[in-house]
Amino acid sequence: MRTALVTFAIGERYEKLFATHCKLGWESYTKRCGYELVILDKPIRALDGKSLAWQKLFLLDLPILQCYDRVVFVDSDIVIRENALPILNDLPSGRLGFVRAPECRGNEVSWYQSFSLSPAAIIAQTGVLCLEQKHRQILQLASHYPESGMYEMPALSREIAESGCGHPLDDRFNAVVGTLLLRDLPSWMVDHKIIKEFAWQLRYPPMIRALERICRENWFLHAAGAKRDLDRVTHTLARLQRRL
Repeated sequence: MRTALVTFAIGERYEKLFATHCKLGWESYTKRCGYELVILDKPIRALDGKSLAWQKLFLLDLPILQCYDRVVFVDSDIVIRENALPILNDLPSGRLGFVRAPECRGNEVSWYQSFSLSPAAIIAQTGVLCLEQKHRQILQLASHYPESGMYEMPALSREIAESGCGHPLDDRFNAVVGTLLLRDLPSWMVDHKIIKEFAWQLRYPPMIRALERICRENWFLHAAGAKRDLDRVTHTLARLQRRL
């Protein structure tokens, strides 16, 4: 089975961040798993009024990806640990793999209502998706929704839920660093950027320990837009490696 691991790194800033913090680990991972790495540096479609996050909905339209049995999309601000398992190991054929958004579990109704959508049973954290060509219609349906405060995530989550072919992956394949910090730290420290940066500058011990735990316990470490967290994750992983 031929598999592509695909991401977007569009623009000099994002290309540099990916090359500095992620690329080496991704190359090692794809080699070990037998996947092929595909890095896209241009948008697939011109989408007025929509963020670049929506571009993932057109991946299966690309001619260069037609030859793959499975396409694993991963956001470019995700660091893959060297001990990460192959993401497709336990994914049944024909199913669309995703990680459920942990912060939304149990609040699906109110979450969808906040985007003026009727509720669905699941909410996907759409930074990691395992796709097959047969999933093109799901992506196409999601592409017709309007932009939202969480980009394409509400639209795609709802269409995955409605399709009935979604398959939740192990949470460790999409560990959002900011969300997981909230298990050990108060929200006023994590969500307030100035306070958070001040705590990092002081090397606040509970914050250091929390990030070390996240890095030890997960495989795909997702900065989710917090670019400075990429640097913190890579330095923390290096520090943990030196201790072995």
